Amino acid sequence: MPRQGVAGDFLIRNVAIVDVEAGVLRDDQNVVVLDGRIASVGSAETAQVQESLVVIDGIGKYLMPGLWDMHTHSLKVSSHYHHPLFIANGVTGVREMYGCMAEPDSFLACLDDLQRWNNALRDKSGLSPRYVLRSSFQINGGDGVPDRMPEFFKARDPQEARELVTFYAEAGVDSLKTYSNLLPAAYRALADAAREHGIMLAGHRPVRVSLEEMLAAGQDSIEHPRLFLFECYKDAAAYRALPDPLGAYTTEMRARFIDEHDAERCASLMDAMAKSDTWWTPTMLVLKMSAFAGDQTFRDDPRRKYIPYVFEKAMWMPDADRAAANATDESGRNVDASMYETALRHVGQAHTAGIRILAGTDAGDTYVFPGFSIHDELVELVSAGLTPADALRSATIDAALFSGKETDFGSIDVGKVADMILLNADPLADIRNTQQIGGLFFNGQYFDRAALDGLLEFAEQQASSIRTNLNMLWDAVNSPIIRMQLAD
Repeated sequence: MPRQGVAGDFLIRNVAIVDVEAGVLRDDQNVVVLDGRIASVGSAETAQVQESLVVIDGIGKYLMPGLWDMHTHSLKVSSHYHHPLFIANGVTGVREMYGCMAEPDSFLACLDDLQRWNNALRDKSGLSPRYVLRSSFQINGGDGVPDRMPEFFKARDPQEARELVTFYAEAGVDSLKTYSNLLPAAYRALADAAREHGIMLAGHRPVRVSLEEMLAAGQDSIEHPRLFLFECYKDAAAYRALPDPLGAYTTEMRARFIDEHDAERCASLMDAMAKSDTWWTPTMLVLKMSAFAGDQTFRDDPRRKYIPYVFEKAMWMPDADRAAANATDESGRNVDASMYETALRHVGQAHTAGIRILAGTDAGDTYVFPGFSIHDELVELVSAGLTPADALRSATIDAALFSGKETDFGSIDVGKVADMILLNADPLADIRNTQQIGGLFFNGQYFDRAALDGLLEFAEQQASSIRTNLNMLWDAVNSPIIRMQLAD
């Protein structure tokens, strides 16, 4: 990957700082960066200028912390696919929500891959976002586990769940990923063992586990936008008790989630979650795809040029086709569009209730464009009712706080790591202005617009490269985990 950043110490002169903690601008500031950290922040009128500094003109520009995407999925080829798109879009940190099992995988990024990328970033031999939290593979009550893997990966009962936690604790993960088919007894054992080992619990709400149970178990974060669509359905308990709840997730059932919504129960649940330590990562973009899958304008997004065509042809297009074919009920209503609109209202209501929100995207999922998607998700959060300042917090200081890294990251303050985006317009006035990136300070380097465009050009070349796509296809075919997922 091309690395065209300028290394050195920097002075950003006369810039407006986006204070993400207070939600205000601090105008006419000088920011000095030494050895990749913020050495001073002060009034441009009084600041001393050192001749050794590389001076960046900040007049008419806005300086904000780098963005963190708190729900991503990395692959072996991420250095040629995800990483350039993340950096070009000012995404300087990610929470990884993929993982591997008991052996290396040919397709998925494993713990050693993430550590290697972090090490390369540290010694400046590579360029990637910081992997701030690293997850296990999805824990799904037996589904998706290849036969040759140890039985405990299935986590079908409390004993297997505890063995799985011991394995991942020794492997060094930061978080265990809960998934949809995990049974209640195994979930409770998983939560207890994770707490004993000091490991986070983050992921899907298992379909047979209630939100109240998850809050009582101390789940650290719950992912995806359907959380309250499920939980606020008036017959939610009966739905959870079905022999196969996921099999019953038909277009007609989704219509019932909308039409038989219990507003009083919803308010009570949101109040309980706000009083808990559990955060919510809505990833609204995954539901937006289902809502707009039949819209040709949506599907003709020009950013498709950055997506490897193996992904586009083998996953994205069939996935969008299935969503479009199943979106409409017998009356002709686009149920998925109604779910998307209801989920947006839920995000706004949850924020008002005091639930803490993280910005995450499911980067790489169908029509979720890595790097670009964090800006799209911020727009979704503002559409839901958050202010631009609130939305920015979810991808900066709150993301760092959730990760336990707020001492070093998340805001522009003296002593913190100088991962900062230089914008050409004010993001507090319009959240879409986070996309107006003029430059990026990252890992002791400054990437101007030309350097960032070079990363985009590299990603576009790789997306259309025959060699890259053939390698991805070969790696997927040779991954027992991916083969199992395709079989399911």
